[in-house]
Amino acid sequence: MAAEKPASRPVGKTASACKLYIAMGVSGAIQHLAGMKHVSTIVAVNSDSEASIFGVAKYGIVGDIFEIAEELRSLF
Repeated sequence: MAAEKPASRPVGKTASACKLYIAMGVSGAIQHLAGMKHVSTIVAVNSDSEASIFGVAKYGIVGDIFEIAEELRSLF
């Protein structure tokens, strides 16, 4: 399973760039989106198909984040 970023390395305006970001349940607030502009691949998971995070994500999954997280855990 992939490691999570520690709280000392937040995603947002002051965040560092990363290659993959999986946004689970993130709506897409403007401050959050600004910090994601240097991410190579964004995967968004949200139950709201209209969430603005989908506008910047390379891949989007509409569904329950807990069900999707469990499925991802079983794959990796």
